[in-house]
Amino acid sequence: MARGFEQTIRWRVPCTSVRWRGKAEVVMSVADPIGNSPAMIDIRTRRTIEHHKGEGFTKEGVRLTQEDAMSLAKALLHTLEELRETNDSDK
Repeated sequence: MARGFEQTIRWRVPCTSVRWRGKAEVVMSVADPIGNSPAMIDIRTRRTIEHHKGEGFTKEGVRLTQEDAMSLAKALLHTLEELRETNDSDK
């Protein structure tokens, strides 16, 4: 039985936390397991070449099922709409 997965990065942004600033980025990727398992969404800190250990993924992050990712997307959209309304009413 084959193990592991292929990972395709779909989105990235430089890290802004003090610990990782200039050394890493946050990436969202599709983790497609080798075998019969469904693909999952992976959001993780990824070290860049500027880091002393070199490039690579860290343990900091989450892996979401497609259903959990959809739930998170809805929650993000709802939160962004509320923030936009709050910002508009402050002006």
